[in-house]
Amino acid sequence: MLPTLRYASLALFGVVVLLFVDAPFRTVGQKFVVARTRQRLILLSFELDLVALWALAVFVFHWERRLAPSAGAETLAFVGMLAALAGGALAAWAKLRLGRWFSGTFGIKQGHELVTDGPYAITRHPMYTGLLLMVIGAGLAWNSLATLALGILLAAPFFLHTVYEEALFEEHFGAAYLEYQSRVPRLVPFVGPRGPRGAGAI
Repeated sequence: MLPTLRYASLALFGVVVLLFVDAPFRTVGQKFVVARTRQRLILLSFELDLVALWALAVFVFHWERRLAPSAGAETLAFVGMLAALAGGALAAWAKLRLGRWFSGTFGIKQGHELVTDGPYAITRHPMYTGLLLMVIGAGLAWNSLATLALGILLAAPFFLHTVYEEALFEEHFGAAYLEYQSRVPRLVPFVGPRGPRGAGAI
């Protein structure tokens, strides 16, 4: 059961990655009212650096620690697989719900519509919430302190993503976005208090 749970979490990652491979094509050639591609690339490089450091730690230097003893590994793997599955489903749902408004950069497209229903009624950035939950779930599934740490560290650049995006949305959508901020938490579902301009839960 334990290997099945662990490799299922890897397969889930592969499915979600395939769902997002069109991200660059959602940006190139499309018409934007405003775009912040440079900031997006800087944060992407930071995220890739964290992943590279994780890979070096685990596969080259073997700096790996267990989260639980072997006796509890199967239970931990089951919990981790459920978390990764929930995260993957949330990220996929969010991407599909955005449809043509999804892009690979921070930007506002011509005719951009504010999406606040479906997964966007759970958090204001459900794709980031889902991806973080997937990495944390993988850390639990593989009983890996290094992978769990990667998920926690990735929260920093993902939070900065939300800062850039929300500044654009506040300027473009005005009162409608401020009202949305007052109702829905930033990254962590069901956690308050909520409020405009970053007062919402992260």
